Amino acid sequence: MPSTFSLSPSAFFHTNALSLKKDRGGGGGKGETRRKRENLSKSNATVVVVATRTNFDERKSRRREALLVSFPSLTSAFVVFFSLLLNDADAKSVEEWSEEDEITSCAYFDIGLCESIVRAERALGGDAVCSVGDAEKIGRVKIGLYGKKCPDTEKMFRKLVESGAYDRTVFHDIRKGEFIAFGANGSKRLGQVSVPEGTFSAGERNADLTKASAFRGNHLKPGTVSLALSYDGSRTASPFDGNVYSEVIITTGPAPVPSLDGKNIIFGRVDRESLDVISKIASTPVFSPSSQVKAWNFVASRVGDERAATSKLVWTKPTKAVAIFQSGILEV
Repeated sequence: MPSTFSLSPSAFFHTNALSLKKDRGGGGGKGETRRKRENLSKSNATVVVVATRTNFDERKSRRREALLVSFPSLTSAFVVFFSLLLNDADAKSVEEWSEEDEITSCAYFDIGLCESIVRAERALGGDAVCSVGDAEKIGRVKIGLYGKKCPDTEKMFRKLVESGAYDRTVFHDIRKGEFIAFGANGSKRLGQVSVPEGTFSAGERNADLTKASAFRGNHLKPGTVSLALSYDGSRTASPFDGNVYSEVIITTGPAPVPSLDGKNIIFGRVDRESLDVISKIASTPVFSPSSQVKAWNFVASRVGDERAATSKLVWTKPTKAVAIFQSGILEV
């Protein structure tokens, strides 16, 4: 077997010629000369193949080395390029939203947990929601309000807080992994919001409800606070006196809630220190039905039974009363 080495074309033809001269000068007859020529041709062919393969392997190795050298450079270039694009987009986003998302005031809510919303011995009249003495303290939630982005929403929400409309009301909706809600309009005896007389002047309106810019923004992060108008298609908020919306949605994470985007007005965010309290509220058990009930509800909804959607609303109600005992406004 010939040794593996590189052979230039000139060296190959020179070697071939010398070999032929030796064959012609030596004895042994034509048959022996023919056999030597055949063996020499095979040997030379092998040398050419080996030499060609060696040259090809060298070129392939160089190309591989060039790729290995250039790939990190290309990768770094792409990383830098896309980082610049993302940073530029983030800078534009911050520039566009920083002034509007400026916190102009802060609302606080002291939260407690009761075994039930209504105390049986007081259900015949008056304020039937459990008292502070009955409650297990959860903590205080602070909400920073965007007075520049949504001036009317912020102003009307402040009036509701200052009037005590949210005091002794409950969180009525807990969507696991999505959001919690409080402030449903209705009877105070059931832990709902009843706006005190004189809180709003006659004909007072929320102009943000007709502004497309007020509905801009996404429910991406935990602690995003929205004025509830339409949830995710399952229910619609009911206003007081045809114009005053009191329901509030707070996202809990961990994932975004795109079903709320464009339907509700983001007007604030929960203080970072209050996110633990939001998590505690979100962990409250809800009326989760059995798999059989869910299956029948699905069948009813497929055949167009409207009662299926109504009964499904109970599934997200907490089994205990998560109540607001005191609220107020903190200036910033």
